[in-house]
Amino acid sequence: MKRLIVLLIVLAGGLAAAAFVVPSNAASVNGVSISQQGLNSDLNAIAGSPDYQCFLGAEQAVATGGQSPLPPIGGSVPIGEAGSRPTVTAAFASHYLGTAIAHQVVFSLAEARHLSVTTGALAEARQELTAQTNGILSEVTGSKFACTSGSGALTAKEVLASMPSSFVDANVRFDATVNVLEDDLAGVGSSEADFQRYYANHAADFDNACFTVGAYSSETEAQAAVTQVSAGTPFSTVVASASGGESSGKCYILSGVAASLPAGSNLENLPLNTVSSPIADGSSYLLLEITSRTPTPYAAARSYVESAVQDAGATKAGTAIEAAEKKADITVDSRYGHWKATSSEVLPPSSPAKVDVLNPSVNGVATSTSSVATTGQSS
Repeated sequence: MKRLIVLLIVLAGGLAAAAFVVPSNAASVNGVSISQQGLNSDLNAIAGSPDYQCFLGAEQAVATGGQSPLPPIGGSVPIGEAGSRPTVTAAFASHYLGTAIAHQVVFSLAEARHLSVTTGALAEARQELTAQTNGILSEVTGSKFACTSGSGALTAKEVLASMPSSFVDANVRFDATVNVLEDDLAGVGSSEADFQRYYANHAADFDNACFTVGAYSSETEAQAAVTQVSAGTPFSTVVASASGGESSGKCYILSGVAASLPAGSNLENLPLNTVSSPIADGSSYLLLEITSRTPTPYAAARSYVESAVQDAGATKAGTAIEAAEKKADITVDSRYGHWKATSSEVLPPSSPAKVDVLNPSVNGVATSTSSVATTGQSS
């Protein structure tokens, strides 16, 4: 239902010099430091979790249709005593430092708007993180990006359990901060009273609606079905012979179905017992008919109300975050590269000095031990 949120504060460092010459900060955002110690800590966790690396690949594949891979994660030679400490490429380190900077911009923006994250908001964000992780893993099932373990397909429980609790907590807090920022920019707010007021003003959008649904392989087929209905044939009869079969009597919260459809579908305003126009759904086309609508009590609609508010504020939040990134005072340790304000990213150093790199070979051609080397997560 809810649009995909970038969930990661994956803070990596493949450019760690000896402790006595390394500055304590990898970057600074409006005076707030992103410590190199924090980057390296998260790096070790990521590099030590093949499950999480595969998830990164799956998330990137879903976000970009598999067209835009991450920089390779794994360095060609492990570092540390007896190869116990892995490292990452300089390109990957700078990429995720850019992600960390973007996330700090979000925290600063929320603080500037005097927004706070409640215990309840954190609990909801934790549930969202699990649901979204499972959703991503499910979407790549059966593809070359699929993530598996010895017992079968990976789940969010296994992926998140492979990372330190502090890492997961940081992701949860970021997710919750984005949520309250969207609530605020939607002009609604994030308190229970705010949600109840929004529900009262949009109650019909949260009706429990029952549907008859037909799936067609082309828009021409779908439009031909509409013509049959216009000529007097009941839609249930028409859709029973459709290539996608019939789904009749299935009932869902209306706003949830509407949120899963392309913008402009206008499902909330579709009259009862009226067939919709063809709606693109991947490579198929859907026709929907609402056969009944029943009011849903606020308590049952609560999560849908919050999602609707956040969806209403998502575009405004994206615009505000982009503007804040452009205005932010951002500095980056040169070992990680340099900040490019026009594209809001950290560009890796062209050729890091060997004295600044614990494992110089990671800046050459990487030999990946994980599928994430050719796929991955974009910020």
